[in-house]
Amino acid sequence: MREKGRRTTRATARASTRAIKRARARERTPAPSPARTRARTAAAAVAASTLALALVLAGCGGDSTAADGRVEITVWHTESTPTTVAALDEIIADYEAANPGVTVNQESVGWGDLQVKFQAALAAGDLPEITQVEPMFVRTLYSQDLLVPLDDVVDSLGDDYLPQLRDMFALPDGHDYGVVHAWGTDSVVYRADLYANAPGAGTPEDLKTWDDSVEQWKAVSEANDDAYGLMLAGDAAHNVNEEVYLWLGSNGGHLFDENGHVTIDTPQMREVLEYWVELRDSGALSPAWSSQTYADSLSSLALGEAATIFSFGRATYTFEDQAPELVPGEDIKVAPNRPVGPSGDDWITQLDAEPWVVFKDSPDAEAAADFLEFFFERQNYLRWIGSVPTQLLPVRASTFDDADYRALPEVRTWEFWIDQQRQMLESGQAYPLMVTQWSDLELPYVSDLYGSEILVDMVMDVVENGKDIDEAMDDAQARADELLSPLYDD
Repeated sequence: MREKGRRTTRATARASTRAIKRARARERTPAPSPARTRARTAAAAVAASTLALALVLAGCGGDSTAADGRVEITVWHTESTPTTVAALDEIIADYEAANPGVTVNQESVGWGDLQVKFQAALAAGDLPEITQVEPMFVRTLYSQDLLVPLDDVVDSLGDDYLPQLRDMFALPDGHDYGVVHAWGTDSVVYRADLYANAPGAGTPEDLKTWDDSVEQWKAVSEANDDAYGLMLAGDAAHNVNEEVYLWLGSNGGHLFDENGHVTIDTPQMREVLEYWVELRDSGALSPAWSSQTYADSLSSLALGEAATIFSFGRATYTFEDQAPELVPGEDIKVAPNRPVGPSGDDWITQLDAEPWVVFKDSPDAEAAADFLEFFFERQNYLRWIGSVPTQLLPVRASTFDDADYRALPEVRTWEFWIDQQRQMLESGQAYPLMVTQWSDLELPYVSDLYGSEILVDMVMDVVENGKDIDEAMDDAQARADELLSPLYDD
């Protein structure tokens, strides 16, 4: 394989232009992931046991209702795009106008910061009325008796609420404790023009196995002077956790056994780590992967530094901003499949479906639920999802046929990507973060494993630091057992 990194003068000029574009894009495009160093600091707080959460909350009574009877609702969410924040401001203004005496405040919180901020709010007795959480965290909060049922909100959506989303948070007591605000699926996104330089390699649609993917991405790397076949976002723990569970699930493996016990030192996990090393050693994977933020990975595809990435629909804005000459559906495409590991029968992908939850400790919980009903009313909801329509797919099935929704420019341009995400949801192969089988979602300590960075450390030890795979798995298993065994029911 030819050596990467030796550029001509023209290539150097292109690199300078790319750097300028990256800097300009970062001013406009929020990075969904924090820097890895910040994520490591955050994880120490997130890894506190769920039992400790309950003890802390027991002494933390909410007090948001003023003495004059005014109601104040605080909403946390993870949508940092300015157009989305502005859309919620409009929804809030209309709600406050229709409900004198009610004030609604929104706060955008980064993905990697949300759980840490939540822990701090618990300790301070200053929880919001409403927040978004990762799906795996709902069962944690429910097990602590921290949530109020949102049956009225769910019922207001009726049969229009996509069943794959509703069923996730319909818990054993017969109530619904979360309502998905919007959703999307992780996709294999690729530059067809770069793949065309390696005509014998095929495209990601042709991939069946991990071995196929190594050969294909290696061939694409060799055929393009300035691009690698694959780029991953390895700078933030969140994104490394994503790849671990997705590759494990696509290799027939699980993070938890039939008893709900953590299981890391398995043949399937060993094959995941071997695959990662092979991608690196073959030249299929960019050596810069471990320093790339999620936003960087999007730029790498837009700027021709990578031919393939794994991404959600928000990437369309990066592509349009940094590479407007690329034609959606021709130069930039998405594959409806992922490669399968040697021990797997089929692939899985990520379902991003963060629910709204309401805390029962708040004296304004009833008003908070009422605000959510208002949020999901047609015109209000169109404002929300219309702010980033390729990322925030609607939870109402009818919205996909709504004339106003279909008239959105982004929907018209990127309809092929939206349709592909719908197919993935309907296939049943899209699972929430850290979930490789639906029974995992019933465990109240999945979020503890996620926040601990045990899986991330294992990957970095092996792929970046050359640690023996078996030793790394044994260490990770021991750490996970120590962390989670006190939380098991048996």
